Amino acid sequence: MAADLSITSLSIGTYSTPRGPSLQRDGKDASGGKDGGTGGATDTVTLSDAARQQVQKLKQADTGVRQHEAAHQAAGGSHAGGASFTLTRGPDGKNYATAGEVPIDVSPESEPAATVAKMEQVKAAALAPADPSPQDLRVAAQADAAKLQAQSEQRRQGDSSDFGRAAAAYGAIQSLGNGGAGRGLTV
Repeated sequence: MAADLSITSLSIGTYSTPRGPSLQRDGKDASGGKDGGTGGATDTVTLSDAARQQVQKLKQADTGVRQHEAAHQAAGGSHAGGASFTLTRGPDGKNYATAGEVPIDVSPESEPAATVAKMEQVKAAALAPADPSPQDLRVAAQADAAKLQAQSEQRRQGDSSDFGRAAAAYGAIQSLGNGGAGRGLTV
């Protein structure tokens, strides 16, 4: 049973498109009237100062979110899925990523050593961005817990194999018989 958790970025903010004549397309303001410009139809968008600032913030958010999720994917390797984004339409009519997530497989492997290695990679993926979100930190903590459990299982398996090695060594010594009696070991 594969369990997927999403490593998510922080939502940078919610932006709404301004209303009114500040957004102009095709030579007409938002209310449909002429803008008093050149009089010809154009495909340019004229934005107010506030709308331009908002677009700049959206561009920065988009870049940050995409970099954040790319860091998760790069570090997660084959355990990470594709990024998905929450998009916000800016006053310029373009969509910008303002949140995102990358699913990551946190299910244990069949062997404890493989689980330890996988959880190390999961934790690295969760903490890969410069600014891990609270969800990223939760995934890292869950990976640590799963790693500790796998290491405990490794020790249990190691204890039984250590017993087997000790028994074999004892048997080898016994098979030597008393041929070594009276001799001390030199270190």
